[in-house]
Amino acid sequence: MANTLIEPVLNCAACERVIQDTYQGTLAMCHENTPYAVPMNHAFVDGKFYFHCGIRGHKLDLIAQNPNVVYVINKLHATAEQTEDDACCHGPWESLIAYGTARVVEDLDEKAVVFGKFMGYYGKPDYKMNEQARTSTSGIVIDVTSMTVRSELTRGTTEYWLWTPA
Repeated sequence: MANTLIEPVLNCAACERVIQDTYQGTLAMCHENTPYAVPMNHAFVDGKFYFHCGIRGHKLDLIAQNPNVVYVINKLHATAEQTEDDACCHGPWESLIAYGTARVVEDLDEKAVVFGKFMGYYGKPDYKMNEQARTSTSGIVIDVTSMTVRSELTRGTTEYWLWTPA
């Protein structure tokens, strides 16, 4: 069976539903011709992805050189054992690719705001960042320009959605 091009349907709510109840994905960057991808914990608030990390590292260097990034979330809704014998690689799944511009948060006051959003996503809305944490951690924000989602919750029925900023 040949693959056919599926035109995405603008459906921001469906894209955001895929993000719900997810807490990790893969951040992909590039330096010249060399790709670099790293698993990250995330928060998605107000159309932006928020991350925390150390104050030094390869990803921070790459973002400084080229802020264009993609962030990928995969959701498999079954294990191979739960799918049909002849379809072990076709279980129900959803995948999201977010395109955007990343920036490292350096300002200490802004860092506290970013961490407040991050911790609120994890169920701690009253989180207050202490001074030691402000100086020993970095925050990264991705201003998302678009997202695409492919979803096949029923075998053979693939949906393709597009998200754009409000």
